[in-house]
Amino acid sequence: MDSFVNFVKEKCGPLFPNQGVFLDLGSGVGKNCLAAALLHPFQKIIGVEALQSLNDVETAVQAKFAEVELPEGMTKPELSFVKGDFVAEFDSVLETIAPEVTFAVVVATTFGDPEMQAVAKLAQKMPEGASLVTVTQKLEDSLVVDVNREPRKRRALATRKALAQRGVEPKGIEIELEPAENDPNGWRLKHSDSVELEWGTTSCYLYKKYTYPFCDVGDICMAAPLPEVEDQTVAPAYYVGPTTVRYMDDLAEKAVEVSKVYPFCEESRKKAVKLYLQKVEAEKAKAAQGDELVAQAVAKIREEKETFAQDGKVPYKLDEGSDTLAMLSNLMSAYGLPEDEKVNNLVGERWIAGCEELDPDTTGTIAEDQLVSAWQKVKAALVGVVEGKLEELRS
Repeated sequence: MDSFVNFVKEKCGPLFPNQGVFLDLGSGVGKNCLAAALLHPFQKIIGVEALQSLNDVETAVQAKFAEVELPEGMTKPELSFVKGDFVAEFDSVLETIAPEVTFAVVVATTFGDPEMQAVAKLAQKMPEGASLVTVTQKLEDSLVVDVNREPRKRRALATRKALAQRGVEPKGIEIELEPAENDPNGWRLKHSDSVELEWGTTSCYLYKKYTYPFCDVGDICMAAPLPEVEDQTVAPAYYVGPTTVRYMDDLAEKAVEVSKVYPFCEESRKKAVKLYLQKVEAEKAKAAQGDELVAQAVAKIREEKETFAQDGKVPYKLDEGSDTLAMLSNLMSAYGLPEDEKVNNLVGERWIAGCEELDPDTTGTIAEDQLVSAWQKVKAALVGVVEGKLEELRS
């Protein structure tokens, strides 16, 4: 059971609400319920079990938990166990609690079709934002959103083209099908893995319930710009809200408003990878040039301070108000980088790291003719950022 709890904590932990209701369907002797009570700050924890022999153990667990003192800052949740057949007595056992269940665990190793149908019924009644873990068996397919269904519009277009070739006017053919957008169920498989239980290895599936576009904050999505934006490319971004994203190619990572957000499906991934292959090549081409900007930045500083690096040595620390900081700011501006704290930090860190590589004796200075090498290391890091995004999209 330790491995299962570790899986839940590692893979599902970030999805647990700070407050909410935990349900273990088929709770056995109450191990999962007790783990949830000790590991996560739920308001209420409920175990449902049909076997009387196991109910007796759960009663003892409940009494023991009442005596436990949790660490300071943790509020002890309400822990209860329900005796009942959730298949035959669904209405009395689960009907009233299902709408408030924010996280459910179903160890379905011994479940048959009737039990899994009851699980599906429970899932339908759970609220948006709820999470569900099933062990061994998956949630019923009809409840799970498949964002890859959006490419069905290609088949509609193909039908339209085929009719036109036969001389038939394709009126009434719907060519903008987006069934995922209108899916009423909203469960999405977030993660699956193998877990080692007491009796052997099995599969574990984590689902979460959403509305379109079925994203958590930070998930990759596709975003369409506002109409007034000149570049109307639908591009990959990190989800912030229903109409807010952080574009992946924005080094400043600023949240911007967009006209529409789409789920990241297989078709989207292919388009995004193609787009980022172009971005990587463009960034490499840009980095291959621009070394002359270093001399221009140095010259600009010397216009204001003739003694800058007069001895051929440049102090590379970026102290506030220093000439080197001003020179690097000039370089960034000439290279087309935005004036932003995150970008400044990224460039500054790579600048210092590059200069330290060129200064093995830790003198705090580098030769003026080494400035180009230091700047090249910064540019290589900027290329690396774009390459990292490409790998993120590929995976």
